[in-house]
Amino acid sequence: MNRILPILGVLIILISCKSTKVSQESEFKMSNDSVNLYAFIGEKISVIEFDPNENNKRMEIDSITGDTLIFKSYVMDNGFKNKYKVIKNVHNELKTDTIEFEAYDHYGRPAFENYKNVLLYLSYNKEKNKYYHQKYIFDPIEKDKNGNWKGLKGESVEKLFTEQKNGYLSARGVFDSE
Repeated sequence: MNRILPILGVLIILISCKSTKVSQESEFKMSNDSVNLYAFIGEKISVIEFDPNENNKRMEIDSITGDTLIFKSYVMDNGFKNKYKVIKNVHNELKTDTIEFEAYDHYGRPAFENYKNVLLYLSYNKEKNKYYHQKYIFDPIEKDKNGNWKGLKGESVEKLFTEQKNGYLSARGVFDSE
């Protein structure tokens, strides 16, 4: 009995150290309200195509001639209305359990729809009161055997986010180059 207690104590310490590491890795989150970016782990609910050119006309009256001017714009991408369950905020906080956003893709359907869970990157347009997907940027993810979110090649969420932040998102001016 005297030998079992110290062994049991050592086992408890080792187990708690391991669970602390798992907890810290899975809690990665950043916030910066000056950056218009919301990154989150999402679970697909729906991806529905729509015609982005449906309401593409606007009329104005020329102030000098009084003529009616009609302006048309054409979007060369396919448009998609998306709905995702917000599983975990990664950068800035979406204060909702589900999010709806628009995505545009020049090549057809957005590739992120092929995965159940993804790390998605959105920006918010205040004038239109809508979230928009950062075109072509996403990371497919899944839970590992310990319940942590990882990329398909075992990358941590922190590593996936940092690579996007320092790569495409900085190139697009979402983040200043550091």
